[in-house]
Amino acid sequence: MRRPRVRPKIEFVVDLPPSEVLSRFRACMAEHDRECKGSILGECIEVTVIADKQHFWSPQLSLQLSEHERGTVIYGRVGPTPQVWTMLIALYAIVAISSIFAMFFAFSQWLLDQPLWALWALPLGLGLTAMVYGTAYVGQRLGADQTHALAKVVTSALDLPEDAMHV
Repeated sequence: MRRPRVRPKIEFVVDLPPSEVLSRFRACMAEHDRECKGSILGECIEVTVIADKQHFWSPQLSLQLSEHERGTVIYGRVGPTPQVWTMLIALYAIVAISSIFAMFFAFSQWLLDQPLWALWALPLGLGLTAMVYGTAYVGQRLGADQTHALAKVVTSALDLPEDAMHV
């Protein structure tokens, strides 16, 4: 069993030129009535879950194409929507800033020979950081079925075996 990863990364090479990869994605998105939709801008592809099937932890797949000597290398990341990602980063920032403030406050208490009760905020900050980190894994687990649906779009568009993408 693979260890879960926050924002898993994928990378593989297909023996097609980038223009053919893009046209296959366009055709796949046009012909299939599926739970995913996609948008293409230049050599970037975004695959998301359709609006009526989305929930808070719905993932999105971002792909970038580059020419390669054997065809096209496809780099991708599976992650939460930008709104959820921004919320997680904001929570990390709030906990970090609060912990830094607590350290300065504890240092001031130490200089004034007062009890160092502000140091209790540091283990609390570490615990909150672990909770936010764990929340990302819970969200990944809740969006696992949709993550596999996003991967299936890629494998069907490029005629790859179902197990070609490990996300």
